[in-house]
Amino acid sequence: MINIIGLGPGNNDYITKVGEKLILNSDVVIGGKRNLDSIENFKGEKIVLASNLKEIVRYINENKDKQISVIASGDPFIYGIGKYLSKNIDTKELNVVSGISSLQYIFSKIYVDMNDLYITSSHGKTPDFDYVLSHKKVCMVTDKVIGPKEICKEILNRDLKRTVIVGENLSYDNEKITIGTPKEILEADNFQMCVVVILEEY
Repeated sequence: MINIIGLGPGNNDYITKVGEKLILNSDVVIGGKRNLDSIENFKGEKIVLASNLKEIVRYINENKDKQISVIASGDPFIYGIGKYLSKNIDTKELNVVSGISSLQYIFSKIYVDMNDLYITSSHGKTPDFDYVLSHKKVCMVTDKVIGPKEICKEILNRDLKRTVIVGENLSYDNEKITIGTPKEILEADNFQMCVVVILEEY
């Protein structure tokens, strides 16, 4: 069986017990270097997952006799590895263990429900901001190219009234959540890679 396991937003305390047990009982764990480094007490083989997705799929298909776990930050089906693997490996051979996503985490910290939430990402793509900003409640996973300040410029260009919430290093000791208007976010210090929530002004 091939496990796809979400590790949660970052801090090891947020890994589910089911996910942790499967990881520790695996022969092989595949994941990003940072995620692999976070796994404690695992004695098996570790394989770094980077841009080598086709090689990883080939390895998995050639080693089905092994217990393999692929680990991912957050939840593997929220802009994670889950979609790619489920399209390239027979789903009858997959066991997906959801993790707590950074989206869920930040909403629990700002005391806002996730009902009717529009979820999107700027990783490697330019979002359709007219469509994104037509929603009352948005959560966006960002990258180094399109982050909080670029999002705020798009809001101001449309003369929209919005509250913007930026979550950095969520669940870690240096976690920081900044709430402000688009203008205030633009005037703030630079942000690290983060999650951005956009709400109708409140």
